[in-house]
Formats: sequence, C-alpha cells, structure tokens
Amino acid sequence: MRMFSAMPSAISSFSFHAIRLFLTLLPTIFFGCTGNKLRLKAWTDLPPARYTIPPYAHHLSQFKIALDPGHGGLSHLPNYKRGPTGKEEAVMNLNVALQLKEFLQLAGVRAIMTREEDRFVSLAERAEIAAREHCDFMISLHHNASDRAEANHTSVFYHLHPDYSPASMDLARAVYFGIVEALRLPEISPEGLLSDKLIYPAGFGLLRVARMPAILLESSFFSNPQEEKRLMESAYNRREAYGIFLGLARWAAGGVPSVKLIQPATISRTKMPEIVYSLADGVSERSNRSNSAFAIFSETATMKLDGERVSARLESAKNRLLFQPTTPLKNGAHLVQVDLQNLFKHHNLPRVDTIIIAAPTDSMHFHAPTLRLPADGVATIPIQISLFDEDGEAVWEGTKVKVTAEQGLIGNMPRRLRNGRAAIYYQSGIESGLVRLIAEADAHRDTFALELVPAGEVRTLSGIVQDDSTQAALIGVEILLADSLLATADENGFFFVPGIAPGERRFAARAKGYHQTTQSLTIARDQSLLLHTRVSPILGGLLHQQNFILDAAGGGTESGEIFKSGSAAARANLALARTLSDTLQWAGANVVMIRETDTTLATTARIEKVNELPQGLYIKFVYRKWEQDSTLVQCTIYPGNQTAESIATAINASFASRPNTGAILLRSTDVPEVTLTNKTAVEVLIKCRAPEIAARDVPALFEGIVQFLQEERKKAGQEDLAAQ
Repeated sequence: MRMFSAMPSAISSFSFHAIRLFLTLLPTIFFGCTGNKLRLKAWTDLPPARYTIPPYAHHLSQFKIALDPGHGGLSHLPNYKRGPTGKEEAVMNLNVALQLKEFLQLAGVRAIMTREEDRFVSLAERAEIAAREHCDFMISLHHNASDRAEANHTSVFYHLHPDYSPASMDLARAVYFGIVEALRLPEISPEGLLSDKLIYPAGFGLLRVARMPAILLESSFFSNPQEEKRLMESAYNRREAYGIFLGLARWAAGGVPSVKLIQPATISRTKMPEIVYSLADGVSERSNRSNSAFAIFSETATMKLDGERVSARLESAKNRLLFQPTTPLKNGAHLVQVDLQNLFKHHNLPRVDTIIIAAPTDSMHFHAPTLRLPADGVATIPIQISLFDEDGEAVWEGTKVKVTAEQGLIGNMPRRLRNGRAAIYYQSGIESGLVRLIAEADAHRDTFALELVPAGEVRTLSGIVQDDSTQAALIGVEILLADSLLATADENGFFFVPGIAPGERRFAARAKGYHQTTQSLTIARDQSLLLHTRVSPILGGLLHQQNFILDAAGGGTESGEIFKSGSAAARANLALARTLSDTLQWAGANVVMIRETDTTLATTARIEKVNELPQGLYIKFVYRKWEQDSTLVQCTIYPGNQTAESIATAINASFASRPNTGAILLRSTDVPEVTLTNKTAVEVLIKCRAPEIAARDVPALFEGIVQFLQEERKKAGQEDLAAQ
C-alpha cells in the first residue's frame, strides 16, 4: 500500500482509461503472464529441448563407463525385436547410445562402446570388453515390448536382489528418474526398478556375467506404435540420451565413497593381523576446508572377511575402519570387503582386497613310495614334502622350498605348494650308501635319507607323460604293463613303478581324450628306465575342456510315447543322453547329466539344476513317435542366440546328411528349458518310427557338435591372425 501512496501526482496525470489499463496489467507485472493462478501442462507435453552440461557433471569425469547398445547383427531375423512397422530395437538402442556417448564426452568422460555398428556381439564378449577396458560400471541400453500396444513406461533392471550390488542400485535410481523426466511417458511403472529374476530365474545374461556394477535400461516400449515412430527420430533419441546423462551426472554429483587397505601388507606373517582401511565419503574431499566433516552414515561402514560380516570398529576422527581377529586365520588368501554410504546414501564401488596369511614353516614331513633306489644314475623317484607351521597347519602355497642332495640330482623345484605339499623328483647317484636330501623353507631346515643299493639289485620304471600337441604335462594318465594298471601320473605328469622285473614288457599310457600310446620295452637287469612319453589328443584336443549338460526329457511317471519295440520315449531319451555322454567324454569333454535314472523331474527342477551348474552347452533330447518312413529332426533355440543357432545348424546338417532324414530349425520361446536356463541351449526333437541311437542319432549329434567346434576354432584362429 505504501507503494501507491507515494505516487498521487503521477497517477493524476493519467487518464481514466490509462489508470484502468494499469490496474488491469498489475497482476501480470507482479505474478507473471498467467496471473496468480497456477496453470499446469499435461505431463506428456514435452518441454522444448535445451541441452547443456550442468556444472556438477564434471564429477563424472573420474569414471570410465561402458555403454552397451543391446542386440545387433540380427536383422536377418524377420520378426526379431521389431516394432509394429518393423523398425528394429537394435537400431534404436545404438542411436541412443551414440547420443549418450557424445554427452558423456562433453563432460570429460571416457565412454567405451561394446558395439558401434549393427553387428552381433555375444553377452560374454560385451562383459569382456567392459572388463578389459577397466570400466567402472556398465549401462546396457534397451527398449521394451508388450502384447499390450498402449504399454509405454520406463523400467531399470538390476541383477537378482538389491544387496547383490548396492552401487548398481544407486545408479539405477538416478538413471531411472532421469529417463522418466526426459521422456514423460504416459505410464509410470509401479516399481520402476525391477529385478531381472522377474524375467529369467538366473537373471539377465549380461548382468550375470558383468564384473562391475551394471544396470539394464528399458527406456520405453517400441511395441507402442507412437513410441516406435518417435524412437526412430534422432531428436527423440537425443532427449532420451540426455535424460540418462543427467541421471548419471546427478549420481556422480552425490559423491561415490571409496576405501583403501592400509594394513596389513599383502603378506602377513602373523595369523591375527589388525586390518585397517582408510575411508573417503566422496564429498567432503572436494572441499578445501580443513574442518570438513566426514560425511557418512556410521552404521553403514561394514567389513566382511571371507564373505562373513565381522565386528569392525569405526574411527570417524581418522576416517578409518579397523578389525582385529580374535582367533587365528588359516594360512592362505583371505578376501576383505568394506562397504559404506555417504550422506547422499551412495555406496562405494565394489572392492575386494586379498590378504595372505603366511605363518613361517615350523616342521616338515617326507613321503616316498620306496626308500631303496638303485645307484644307476637313472632311477628317479617322486618325493612328497609337506610343510607345517607351529600350529600344525599346512603353510601358505606360496612358501618357497629349496631342496638339495648330497649326490644325485633334484628336478622340478616346486614353484607353488598345494595344500602345503610339494612334489620333488630325485634322480639317483652312482655311489651306493645312504644319501641325504636337505629341504629348507623360511628359517626351517630338515633332512630325509634314502638308501642307494648296487645297480641291478632293484630296478625302477619312471617317466613323464605329455600332450603331444601342447607339450603340457598330463595328470591322471594310467600306466599299464602287460595290460595291468601299475601307476597313475601325478600333477606334474610323472609316474613311478618300483621293483620291476627284467624282461620284455608291453607298455601303454591311456587317458580320456587321448589315443592310447603303446610300445615294447626291454627292462635290463642292471639298469632302470626313465621314459618320456607323448600321447596324441583325440580330434586334436577339440573337445578338451568343453562342458556339456545333457538332459533326457521325461522320466518316471512321464514315460512319453511307446514305440513299436515297446520302448518308452523317456527311456530312449535317457539311453541317447548316456551314449552321447560316453562318446563326448571319450573325446575329452566334461559332461553333466541332468537325470541319470528313470525318475520324474519337473521342468522347474531341471531349470534350477541347470542354472546352478558352471557354464556349458545345454542339450535337451526328445524322441517322438512318427508314423512316416522318414526321420525328422527339429532343433529349437531361443531367438537371437547366435551360438545356439550355430550349434543347431551344425546338428541339423549332420542329420540331414543321413538317408531319408530331414531337419528344421525353430526359433521359439515355447520350450521353458531353452528360454529360462542361463546357458546356451538347444532342444533336439527326433521324430521317427524307432530310435536308432548307435546307428544314426549319436553319430549325427557327435558329428554336428564336432563340426560346430571346428568352425569356432577356425574363427578364433582367424581373429588371432587379424589381431597380430
């Protein structure tokens, strides 16, 4: 009111209409163009695009980020991940990722792309790219689909459960709201953040194999006709990318705590070392003030030792977390993990440190298969040395051992122990009598005595077995003389046969995955034998270290169809799996059978069992009766799984080369074991009048698998040449 009382002369100079106009415009002057009534726009009305790099975004520059545009390289599949008019999700994902990379680079971030063109990259390769580049975290960019055409909202997926990776949850929250604000979609997900277990029992393949914090974005639905159209527009891709960028920038602005192991040193000679970590909240360190408060929630500062939470003590004044074990730790490696949250409730990026307990050697124990050797300068014997600390516990595997002999030779000085044990090999001298072996480890010294008897009094057969192609020593090779098993090669490929009689002997070395090697030996009366044996790998070692999971459908109460021979399909499935298992193991592969007896096994139980196993190729076998004179094989894979498609194609080609046999490939999500297992999976359905396990089916399956592995080896060789 005082404002108007000071202006009477000025107002009097206006005409009546001028005063009226002034009073009309007064609310606009003081309350804005819309008056004093708040007027809201529709949530879905996108504001004008104005892009800038906010000042707080520079906090992102300390991180290296892996950007993973989902899918790619599968445009030959007509209905794979496409919108209503056929637009590809893979293209949308890549376009957004490239726009996001540009924003990140402007903020000083180094962004690593898992692909920058429309090409296929396996999930394992995507994770490997991020790990190889030492990225701090990974963002996988996707868009969603639904049978409900109007569906359109944002979801961000994390792996399994929130405690699996708390830092991933921090990223997920920030990025989720960044996308929601940027796109303003008509629907809001009730949860927003979702566990990948909702989709697959073992979670998403990428999040499962990622070795760093990782999240998967489903920013919007390309199955929505309007959204599909917008997702093909560069301007809309940039809007989405900016939302993700702002989410990441806000996350970084909130600070990321960090921890550092101060003590003990990498190797501790005491079994109860004090463990000390320095802590940083990621926020107060930015200030130049010497009195900046340590900004963490004290109860969140925790320590785990070998996966178990321990009672660590927080020293806030020194920004330290300490733990003193009350009982001795075992010799060997121990894993320590420290976690905390700062005032923004941001977690530190995961860090696991290794401390090694290496109590000094206090005693030794020696073991030899015999204490008498011929003094012929050839006889060689393995000797096991076990080392213990003062508590009688096996010492750390990295403990160094030195062994010398008064006469003769010591071979294969061990580089590392196994469970406190080392294998050394003593080659006899030529002088009869007692010979001492002296072993030293840490400050401890001990001796072991052998008796060398005149040459010819006893004889030995010993030697080493190696892979003919790699020259690697082979463990577990069986040594036979005259078809009698006499020895097995140890961890260094060494074998020893004492007290062998003179004469002619047929020698053989055999192992799974290798052709048996045989030769005729002449054992002299006064001379031991020391052999160097090489064995050739079957198929060049193609199946060595390959893992297969074989699943015979049916079983128990689920007997399946009955063939004219009276055999039930479930029993035939099991017989097929067993025979193929034997064949694969003969060639050196590792095989796990999901069921080995005629028992009922529910689909969910099969999937759980498969998902608990290490990685490998999963093959499900199904026989089905068919009243045709021909045989039809159908291999079913999950759409878009390129590795599974390559395997299925090779198996189909192998079957199709048989007389009167056809083969088809089906890409489908209708087989639960194929869709929901976390392995490369193929269902092999064989429609026939009668199973021909030995004559047709196992040979065709084995040949198909071999063909696939040969192609993979060939491609790997070409990639190695290209990298040179």
